[in-house]
Amino acid sequence: MILGTWGAGDDQWDDHVSFACRVGPVAGQDEPAATLVTAGLAHPDSPLFGRKLDREAALQHSRLAEFWQISDFVLEHDPLVRGHVYGR
Repeated sequence: MILGTWGAGDDQWDDHVSFACRVGPVAGQDEPAATLVTAGLAHPDSPLFGRKLDREAALQHSRLAEFWQISDFVLEHDPLVRGHVYGR
């Protein structure tokens, strides 16, 4: 997930920061859970992604709560994602 200011071009992306998580089985949990992972590994570096955070950097970032709010919203409200992750 890329958070930041969205302007007309890449000169407007200087505050972009990328977070990522994996959602799935976690030992000791009955339900799938989300865990932070390094962002943007499948894509080359570009201004669009901004700073690609690893787990440790994401845990310390001031926008972490916002990332989790958006992730939770998608998991709860997108029927395709919800069905894939939770089977319902």
